[in-house]
Amino acid sequence: MTELVPEAEHHLLSTGAESTQGHGAYRSTAALPDGFVARVRAVREAVDETVPDVVHAHSGWAGLYTRVRRLPVPVVHQPHCYSFERSDLSGLVRRGLRVLERALVANGTVVAVVSPREERLARSLGARNIVRLPNVPSSAAVREAGKRSGVVATNPRTVTMVGRVMAQNDPRFFAETARLARRFDLNLHFRWLGEGDETLVHTLRDTGVEVTGRLTADDVMRQMAASDVYLHSASYEGFPISVLDAARVGLPTIVRQIPAFEGTRLTAVESPAEAAFAAHAAVEDPEERPHMIEAGDWLVGAMDESALHDGVIEAYTTATGGALVA
Repeated sequence: MTELVPEAEHHLLSTGAESTQGHGAYRSTAALPDGFVARVRAVREAVDETVPDVVHAHSGWAGLYTRVRRLPVPVVHQPHCYSFERSDLSGLVRRGLRVLERALVANGTVVAVVSPREERLARSLGARNIVRLPNVPSSAAVREAGKRSGVVATNPRTVTMVGRVMAQNDPRFFAETARLARRFDLNLHFRWLGEGDETLVHTLRDTGVEVTGRLTADDVMRQMAASDVYLHSASYEGFPISVLDAARVGLPTIVRQIPAFEGTRLTAVESPAEAAFAAHAAVEDPEERPHMIEAGDWLVGAMDESALHDGVIEAYTTATGGALVA
C-alpha cells in the first residue's frame, strides 16, 4: 500500500508475523519487541522519535497497542475484521471484546474499513470518523494474471484455499467439503496453500486435502493461478486479499455466506455440501463458470488501486484535520 501513497513518508513497526518480506516503500523499519507492555512502550517511543503526522494501525493487535494509551498524534485504525466476530469464541468472550473495542474507539481518530459490514460494526462501536479503504489484489496476483490463459486444466480439477491454517479460516469446513466431494465422486482435488495449527493441518490431511506449508507470495500466486477453483472457507472476515487475488487471476471464486461478502456478486455457500457442488459446477457447468468469473471481474473493478489511494489520503487528511503533510 505504501507504494500507492508516495505523497507520504512511511515508517514501519511490525512483528515477525506481519513482516513485509521486503515489500513496501518505507523510510525506516523496526521490529516490535516481545510482550504486550513492551510493545505499547515501543510504539510510544517510536512516535516520540519520528513525530509522525498520523499513525496507521493495521489489525486488531496494532489497534490495541496504539490506542490502549492515548498517543499525542492522530491514529487511523484499520481492524481487518473485528475479533468479536470470531465464531469459535464463547458469547461471553465476544461481548468482552466488543466492550474493549468500544472503549478503544475514544483513543483513535479514524476507523478505516474494508467493507460495508465493517462500516456498520464501526458505527455500532461509536466511531464517528469512518473512511472506506478497499483492499486490492496483491502485486503477485497482478504479475500472474496475464499468464493464466496458458494454464492447462488439471485432472482431477483443483480447488484451492489460501491462508493460515487456523480457526478463523475454518479448515474443518474445507475438510468436510473435500470429504463430501470424494463421497459424491465429483473428481475434485483440494489443496490448502499455507501452514498453521498442526491439529487442524492433520484434520485437512486426514480428508485428503493437500497442505503445502509455508510458501513465498510468488509461489502462492503461481499455485493459485494453476488451480481451477478458489474456495474461501473462512467463517468471518474483514475482506480477504486472497479472494481478490483469485478473482484477479481469473478463477471462479466461492465464498462463505458471511456478512463480509454482502453485495459482492460472488457465489456464496452456507454448507460444505453446497460448497462441494458449487465447486463442481464451477468446472463442469458451461454457464455457471463464466458467471463466477464475471462476478470476480466486477469485484476487482470495484476494489482497485485508485480507490485505495484516494481512501488512504482521505483517512489521513481526516485524521490530521487538513492537508496531508509529507
